[in-house]
Amino acid sequence: MIELGSLIRVCRQGDLPVYIQIVEQISTLIREGVLCPGVQIQPSRELARSLKLHRNTVVAAYEELEAQGWILVKPRKGCFVSPRMPGTVPAPLAQPGQAREAGYPVSTGYDIGYEMREELQVKYPSGAFKYVFNEGFPDVRLTPLNELLREYRVIGKRKFARDYLSYTAKEGSPRLRGEVVRMLRQTRGLNIGIEHVFISKGAQMGMYLAASLLLKPGDSVIVGDPGFFVVTQMFIRLGVNVCRVPVDGEGIDVDAVEAICRSTPVRLIYVIPHHHHPTTVTLSALRRLRLLELAKTYRIAIIEDDFDFDIHYESHPTLPMASRDANGSVIYVGTLTKILAPAIRLGFIVAPANLIALLGQHRYVVDLQGDNLLEEAAAELLRNGAVERHLNRIRNLYKERRDLLCAMLAERLPGIVSFTVPTGGMCLWVRFNGVDTAGVALEAQRRGLFIRDGKRHNPPGADLNAMCIGFASLGLEELREAATLLIDATLHTISANVQIVQLNRQIV
Repeated sequence: MIELGSLIRVCRQGDLPVYIQIVEQISTLIREGVLCPGVQIQPSRELARSLKLHRNTVVAAYEELEAQGWILVKPRKGCFVSPRMPGTVPAPLAQPGQAREAGYPVSTGYDIGYEMREELQVKYPSGAFKYVFNEGFPDVRLTPLNELLREYRVIGKRKFARDYLSYTAKEGSPRLRGEVVRMLRQTRGLNIGIEHVFISKGAQMGMYLAASLLLKPGDSVIVGDPGFFVVTQMFIRLGVNVCRVPVDGEGIDVDAVEAICRSTPVRLIYVIPHHHHPTTVTLSALRRLRLLELAKTYRIAIIEDDFDFDIHYESHPTLPMASRDANGSVIYVGTLTKILAPAIRLGFIVAPANLIALLGQHRYVVDLQGDNLLEEAAAELLRNGAVERHLNRIRNLYKERRDLLCAMLAERLPGIVSFTVPTGGMCLWVRFNGVDTAGVALEAQRRGLFIRDGKRHNPPGADLNAMCIGFASLGLEELREAATLLIDATLHTISANVQIVQLNRQIV
């Protein structure tokens, strides 16, 4: 058993709560290999006595460590270091021995123009239904709101606090951009500097600004089909020609992309590499490399929408195309909104420095600047590890919720539904067999469950008869009840359809 008392130091007058200080120090000891997997650590009572703390403080620290996945608590046996370290360790995109040019591209590999149109907004009902199955939102009840508000208070006490209320850099808070650089270097292998990062109010705003700079009416854009309908509508509103290509089990069909590029001058390709919306499939490493080659050959820009890179459960996420882009083709888009809460509008764009500068100028005529106070507070949450701790916690919780939903659908609706268990993300793509999703959604709403019928994801002239079911925003018991309502609605719809068919036969 490892004695922790001599390895931990707490400061009762520090900004961080004492239990968080303990969490940070124990997780650091595990990360650095001082505490090895499987090693038993001393009970909370003993550590509390050693540190001269109330036992509840240490219990809270151990509960947080367990929730994040750093330790395992075995009843009547004790606390042990988890055999698997939490966190996201990306798998390399390139094969061993394949080198790339050092640094990030100096300039884009494509021409830049601009056009500006109206944004699209999507809303979900509230209050009218007992449960809502959205299409992949985080659970806002888990948002580290106290930590965020604490950082607002800290900022307010600084002598130069009023500076944050004035105009600032159009590209976003330099401090947040620096923290995003550090995060992306560590987690995504991006060899970038602050000049390559632009902070937007959510990923959607960032993509709109970039697309409206690059595209003019009549240009051709390639998207996956089915795909993220919001972005597709954005392209349509920009007046461009949307070229749809199929999405299969390995992501967007690159052969189809290449065929279009050979016959049509393509300006931009939009891809979602991880947990493609709505199908949740992941773009394979081989296809990512081929897309980079196509972008270089045909001088095409790629918007790589990696909105939930960090929400991964089963395996290691593949590094982004941006980590292998030596030609300045990729505009890499990410967000903190999906991690924290929909209302916390924080997205980021990584691109060559000349495009970042133009994005700042373009944004100036739309929004002047971002939310400087929020960006400064978010920078501190990234710096002090609050975002990482939150990520470790929600990965475990969301995985439990995914597993529950998949198990219930497989057990109660065998042969009626089919799906692939997603390796990450916050939603499940479910195909229905022998029952129309429109009828299921309508019956579910009668029972107090709101769910979209999935028809807006259909390709032109086709009906996938599938629903995108978000599981992350409901607790286990809520999810169990909501899934039961959906299952009952499905079975009722099938039964009603059978009765109608029998009645029609009797009439005939």
